[in-house]
Amino acid sequence: MDADGSNPVRIADEAFAFNPRCSPDGKWVVYLRGPSFTPIRVTITGTKSPELLVQGSEGGAGPYAAISPDGKLIMYIGPPDSPAATTEASESSSASKPNLLKVIPFDGGVPFNRLEWPVSAGAFQWAPTGEAVDYVLTKNGISNIWRQKLTAGPAKQITNFESGLIFDFAWSHDGKQLALTRGSESGDVILISNFR
Repeated sequence: MDADGSNPVRIADEAFAFNPRCSPDGKWVVYLRGPSFTPIRVTITGTKSPELLVQGSEGGAGPYAAISPDGKLIMYIGPPDSPAATTEASESSSASKPNLLKVIPFDGGVPFNRLEWPVSAGAFQWAPTGEAVDYVLTKNGISNIWRQKLTAGPAKQITNFESGLIFDFAWSHDGKQLALTRGSESGDVILISNFR
């Protein structure tokens, strides 16, 4: 749509579509097709049919995907790799494996980076250099941003908040400033009775 909200154009027709992201060159949109969180890309004009970016029927495992700063790679959260053996023991050990952060070429294909994804990790973005992933990690009710190099190794804590939750974040284009949405969540239990 135009900046004032006029002239909207449908570029994909999905029952569920999550987390759309524009490519740096402004020509493509990458999103996750629900309910399986499968990475899809479509032209910004919608003149071509959406393209499946992963081989086979492998879907994702979470509602996040991100395009690298140079527009050449896409990262998303995927399920653990299928075990080679189909024994009952290997199937049970597979069930306890963590999800994986997977990196694929922008044109799609087989993931060439796979990193174990922390259970309590949330929203993520490419680090400004394009060599790592930055993500929200919540411990003991407190969120901070952590950075994990794609070449593995230990993650590094980027922020040091002592309270509150981080709901989303983004780096400036020059990688020098970090914007965050922070706050808290609360809820109540209510008993409803005498209704028909």
